[in-house]
Amino acid sequence: MKKKGIVLAAVAVVILAAVIVCDFLFNKTVSDTFLAMNTTVSAELTGLKSEAALAEVKEKILHLDEKLLSRTNENSEIYSVNNGKTEVSNELASLLSVMKQLEKNSGGAFCIGVAQLTDLWGIGTEYARVPDEAEIKAAIENCYDWQIDGNTVYLPEGVKLDLGAVGKGEACDHANSTVSFKNCKESVVAVGGSVLLHSTVPKALFKVGIRDPLGEANEYCAVLEIGEACVSTSGNYERFFEDERGNRYHHIFDPSTGYPADSGLMSVTVVTQSGTISDALSTACFVLGIEKSLPLLERYNAQAVFITEDKQIITTYGELENETITVTNDSYTLGEAK
Repeated sequence: MKKKGIVLAAVAVVILAAVIVCDFLFNKTVSDTFLAMNTTVSAELTGLKSEAALAEVKEKILHLDEKLLSRTNENSEIYSVNNGKTEVSNELASLLSVMKQLEKNSGGAFCIGVAQLTDLWGIGTEYARVPDEAEIKAAIENCYDWQIDGNTVYLPEGVKLDLGAVGKGEACDHANSTVSFKNCKESVVAVGGSVLLHSTVPKALFKVGIRDPLGEANEYCAVLEIGEACVSTSGNYERFFEDERGNRYHHIFDPSTGYPADSGLMSVTVVTQSGTISDALSTACFVLGIEKSLPLLERYNAQAVFITEDKQIITTYGELENETITVTNDSYTLGEAK
């Protein structure tokens, strides 16, 4: 009996050790920070295959940047399209089709055919300036006339594509496909102003800080508590310049006027299940303003947090259970979009 007891105890120790090892492996967390898409990418993944998933996430995002979306890299498809190539890969054709539909659904508030306008203003470069009216008119004249038919892209003369308003969100979608396939337990991938929140834990909630548009990069005016999603923010604080008279010009343009959008907003944060859509909608909604954004958000089953120039935080989260927003800066007031 004594010998049998010793054997059972030994088996129990082995089982316990196996459980501890398995728990360690399934809860192993790895992280990395690297540069892509002219911003910092940070990723933290937890799971049995977290190391392999992290390597694949990094590879996918760099590939997306360098081979597909960069306007300045001669090896990218968008660079080639902007310089005369008409046939594109299935991957890029699919993305361009989504962008064309979003352009239509937003009434033109979102448009990727504005590369020439972006270059004209030069915001974010040492050559930033206010163009004259004739230059602006010429830059936006045909911006909506680009087309995608199957794998063929048609660009009117003078029109070039700029996917900067969706690239970071698209990167989150690529990361999401990897962490889901690798069955990561929890993943947070931030690409500039777009963030992927992924978890296999039922009803898991994440806390996401919303930057104070009038503060420093690490200062927040509100905190969202939400479940699995992609979150993207567009704000007038990201890139801007002031002219000699002190007038301030930011980088989010209204394609219909060719000028920085003037909708009474300082930032828009959009939450939905697609990184690409959340990124694009945050730009479109910034241009549209609160009231005109609501039907567009509903069409894409998205929620939003608007921060106005008079320091109101207006949210569409009023009727959602378990998902909340908390104001953390007393100079802001919270309201609900009607």
